[in-house]
Amino acid sequence: MRPYFPTVLRTGLFIFLVLSSAAVLYTAAQNASMVRRLADLALESTALSLSSSAETELRANAGRPGEQFRQLFSDRVVAYAYIVEKDGRILFHTNPGLVGSVLQEGGVEQWLESGRTSGRRIQLKTGLPAFEFNYVLHQPDGRAELLRLVLHTAPADRILAGTQRMWWTIGLTLMILWMAGFLLDRMFKKQLHLADQLEKKEKMALIGQMTAVLAHEIRNALGGIKGYTQWVAEKMDPADPKKNGLSFVLTGADRIESLVNDLLLFSREETYTFEELTLEPLIRGMIALGLPLWEGRIDLVVDSGVRVRADQDKLTRVLFNGVQNALQAMGGAGRLRVAALPAGDWVEIRIEDTGPGIDRESLPKLFTPFHTTKTSGTGLGLAYSKKVVEGMGGTITLFNRPDEKGACLTIRLPRAKGD
Repeated sequence: MRPYFPTVLRTGLFIFLVLSSAAVLYTAAQNASMVRRLADLALESTALSLSSSAETELRANAGRPGEQFRQLFSDRVVAYAYIVEKDGRILFHTNPGLVGSVLQEGGVEQWLESGRTSGRRIQLKTGLPAFEFNYVLHQPDGRAELLRLVLHTAPADRILAGTQRMWWTIGLTLMILWMAGFLLDRMFKKQLHLADQLEKKEKMALIGQMTAVLAHEIRNALGGIKGYTQWVAEKMDPADPKKNGLSFVLTGADRIESLVNDLLLFSREETYTFEELTLEPLIRGMIALGLPLWEGRIDLVVDSGVRVRADQDKLTRVLFNGVQNALQAMGGAGRLRVAALPAGDWVEIRIEDTGPGIDRESLPKLFTPFHTTKTSGTGLGLAYSKKVVEGMGGTITLFNRPDEKGACLTIRLPRAKGD
C-alpha cells in the first residue's frame, strides 16, 4: 500500500495545481471579456445619450443646430461629429469649415434606409483609437439625416489597460502557486526519504543485533570445529587419504567464518571519521596492494591535487572491493582503468574493466544484499559499498560501458573544501 501512497498524493497535487490554474485563467479571461464589453457598452451608452439629446435639441429648434446643440459636442470625449444628408452634403460639423462640403465616403443612403443605430471601434488618422456611432435623425418635416459621432476611447482604454495589468498579477500568482506546490512536493519527498531512512536504520539495527548474536554462537561452534579438525589433521599420517577430507572441512569453516565477518561488517552501525584525503597516493597504494601478481594492463588517471572529504579506511575498502570485482570479471588479463577527476563540487572516481559486462537481469539488483553473480560471492560487497559511500555523502553506480565491452563502477564524493 505504501509505495502507491506517495504517487497518489503527488498526482493529486499536480491535478489540483492544473485545475486551479485553469480555473484562475478561465475566470480572468471571462472577467477581461466582460470588462471589454462593459467598456464598449459605456461608450455606446454615452454616444446614444449625446445623439438623443442632439435629436431633442434639433426638434426644439426646428431642425436647425443652435448654440446649445453645438455645446453638446464640445465635451473632451467627442473627437468630432457631423450631420450629413442623404446625398452626402454635410449640414453640421464640429469643424465649421467642413459645413457644406460633400462627404467623400459613400453608404449614407444605405444607413438612412436601414434606420439602424450602431457603433464600432475605429482608428483615427492620427493613430489614436476611437469609437464611431451612427444615429439616424428624424426631422420634424419627415427628413432623415445621419448623425455620425466619433468619441475618444481613452477613459475606457484606461480601464482595459488595468485589465491587462491584471494578467501580470495573475501570472505572478500562478507562479507562486506552482512554486509552493513544487516546494510542497520536495518537502513531501524529503519527509518520505527521511522516513524510509529511519525505517532502514531500524531494520539494520535489528539485523545487526540478530547478526551479532548469531555470529557469536556460530563462531563458538566454528572455533570448536576448526580446532578439533586441525588437531585431528596434525595427528594423522600425511599419507592418510582422510587428511584430504579434513582440509575440505577447514576450507568450509573458513568460508563460513568469512560470511559471518561480511554479515557483521554490513549490518553494524557505521561511524565515520572524515578527513580531507589526497586521492593519488591512496589509490596508488591500494592498487599496489591489490594487484601484485595481475598480468593485465593498468591505466591510472588521477589528478595529483584532487582531494575528497571521506573516511580513509572505508573509502580504501570500497575501492579495493571495486578493483577486486573488476579483476575477477576480467580473469587473468585485460585492461583496468582507474580515474579520479574533479567534477564541480564533486570528485568522480571511475573503475573500468574490459570484462564481459553485467547481464540486464542483474543490473537493477546489483546493490541488493545477498545478490551476487559470482559462485563464491556473498552478495554483500556492493551493498556495503553503497551503504558507506552514501554515509559519506556520495553516490555509487555500476553500469555497462556504452562504447566498449566491460563495466564501470562510478563513485562520486564531496570535494574537499578549498580545492
